[in-house]
Amino acid sequence: MNNLGQISIWFALISVCMSSVSYVILCKKDNIAARNTARLSFVGFAAFVTIASILLMHFILNHDFLYSYVARYSSRDLALEYLVSSFWAGQEGSFLLWVLLASWLGILLMFKARDMEPHVMLIYNLNNFFLMILLIKQSPFKMLPIAPHDGQGLNMLLQDPWMVIHPPVVFLGYAAFTIPFAYAVAGLWRREYDRWIKPALPWTVFSFVSLGGGIIIGGYWSYKVLGWGGYWGWDPVENASLLPWLAGIALIHGMLLQQASKRLRKTNFVLAAFSFLLVIYCTFLTRSGVLADFSVHSFVDLGITGWLVIFILAFSAISIGLLAARATDIPAPEKAETTSYFSREFGFVAAIIIFCLSTVLVGLGTSAPLITRVLEKASKVSTEFYVDTNLPLGILIVLLLSFVPLLAWGKNSFSKLASKLIWAAIGAIVAAIITLANGYPGMGVLLLSVFAGAAAGMNLLLAAKLIRKKITISSAAIVHLGVGLMFLGIVSSSAYDRSEKVLLAQGAVQSAMGYEIKFRGPTFSRDGKGVRLHLPLDVKKADGQFVARPDIYSERNPDGQVKRFVHPHIRRGLISDLYISPVDYEPGEKTTGSANHLHLKKGQKIRFNDYELTFTGFDVSPMMGRKETQNMTVGANIVVSYRGAEPVTLEPIIMMGRPDNPSSRVRLPGPQDAYLRLASIDATQKSIGLVYQGPEPAAEKTAENSPPAVIAEVSIKPGMTLLWFGTFLILAGGCVAIVRRWRK
Repeated sequence: MNNLGQISIWFALISVCMSSVSYVILCKKDNIAARNTARLSFVGFAAFVTIASILLMHFILNHDFLYSYVARYSSRDLALEYLVSSFWAGQEGSFLLWVLLASWLGILLMFKARDMEPHVMLIYNLNNFFLMILLIKQSPFKMLPIAPHDGQGLNMLLQDPWMVIHPPVVFLGYAAFTIPFAYAVAGLWRREYDRWIKPALPWTVFSFVSLGGGIIIGGYWSYKVLGWGGYWGWDPVENASLLPWLAGIALIHGMLLQQASKRLRKTNFVLAAFSFLLVIYCTFLTRSGVLADFSVHSFVDLGITGWLVIFILAFSAISIGLLAARATDIPAPEKAETTSYFSREFGFVAAIIIFCLSTVLVGLGTSAPLITRVLEKASKVSTEFYVDTNLPLGILIVLLLSFVPLLAWGKNSFSKLASKLIWAAIGAIVAAIITLANGYPGMGVLLLSVFAGAAAGMNLLLAAKLIRKKITISSAAIVHLGVGLMFLGIVSSSAYDRSEKVLLAQGAVQSAMGYEIKFRGPTFSRDGKGVRLHLPLDVKKADGQFVARPDIYSERNPDGQVKRFVHPHIRRGLISDLYISPVDYEPGEKTTGSANHLHLKKGQKIRFNDYELTFTGFDVSPMMGRKETQNMTVGANIVVSYRGAEPVTLEPIIMMGRPDNPSSRVRLPGPQDAYLRLASIDATQKSIGLVYQGPEPAAEKTAENSPPAVIAEVSIKPGMTLLWFGTFLILAGGCVAIVRRWRK
């Protein structure tokens, strides 16, 4: 049977090679035949990649489980939107998506590059060539000997609308970051050290917006779906998107400075190469399996590690070799062009240094498992490392944003600037008052809040003025306003997040975080291959009430292990969010099998006859120091109170294989001649079985049924609306900048 998908991938590889060879000819001498061949071959490359993508999607939608990839990442019960997202759920499909987006961008690039087309497209094709090699090595069209009836399905955490769009947006950013690098190499190659900046700048901003959008969508998905209450955990795979994005921000500022003052020619080439190489390096970290033990998102090694290393080395060699060859030829700024410390130029240089420092520090933390594996036992850094190292850098960034956008190129007068800083001062004062009113968060967080308020206040005024003049010139002010608001949201949600765990028995009302909460009772539904436990809660406050609907999804793996996913309920508010996440569920059950038999779980308290019993846990100490015995012994700690008297702790011991062991029987307190015998233990369920021996208990005093209960974490998360609105403004301002730069 012919594998049309695999054939399409091979034809795509051949096409990109033909296009590259033709562009090599064009780089030496203009040739109409070579130009037509290069362009047609690239269009053919895009067409064959598109055909391969359509075929894979066709196989997924039609449940053709003869293909291994389809069987691993889709199933018959998936909704249409999640069948579509199965396309990029695994490594092979995500690489195909990356190539697909790169081929489409390449067609646009091919006609926008104009006379730089041969050199730009040759470098761009080299990246596509390596991606195609990875697809040949690990193809999504590998076939199984026999097709299973159904597939394994999509990870339940990925069955969310935000995860349908998150990977395509991220890979669009990855594909776009190749273009500034291709322009930078072309500029060096052609000795046009300034000319490449103008055509490359809109592509660089596009890369910033697309990858930034993917990062923000991923953070929102984490907050909405995972149930841990946060939006950024500094996971290595999260950082893999962040690193090229930070380097890209530094590159944008460097390119703007070069356009304005003809400076940083070498620096910008290094930044363009750095941001692109970080895309490949982070792909290596997340796809080679080196982080498999340290990240919940990391992929396992599929045998492409060596190719990824070659990928990195090849482009590093091109970058270093070309820069070394042109180093003496690149003109330096004239000595007369000195930079004032109170100028927009200095602010840009400071911002570039800060973003590069942040990239390096986050990169070192992310690479810790790889570095420590070489030196000693592999380990990762804590989240505190990222927070502690980036907090000072964040403070410096918002400090710069509070006044640098007001500065002109060249020297500035502070006396003329002072009157314009009134809005920055107002923003700083308001942020300080609100922050301190909620409690002193520490000097570092307070400074971050104050300067973020100053940046937001100043850029709010600046954005309003520029929008009235012409919206396309307001892009930077909108982005910087978003940054200030985002940092205010980060401070609010991190420093003033309050939470409380509460046990909610069915029908009972409990208070938590100022709300009255009642658990209605559980309901179950079949969902795909698993079961969803719905936990409706009546939530009431003075200003109203609503029904929260958190749930727990359970699914059994093919190996028999049960996976459990919690899904929180979020009540969004303008000032703060109410976040209710289920932690655990206790099903209701009888505590007595008969009048004399008791069953208790760890931590459970029951009333029985005139006694109140609580099982507090197992005691393994009876096993110590008994080498002479061949039978394992385990004790149970039971706190017993007789008619409200001072409780005592009983410690019956069960000996495996010796049901008649006298130590399993202990006397109950009180005047009655009554005993408890430890009859059974269940370490998995953390429960014990007891037998009561003594006067018969009255029927009405036997242990009652324990109702179902849910343990929930109830949190108040202030500033979340501010945070999400800030990130929206960052992307919106970036889109305005794309329109402005694209027209130029």
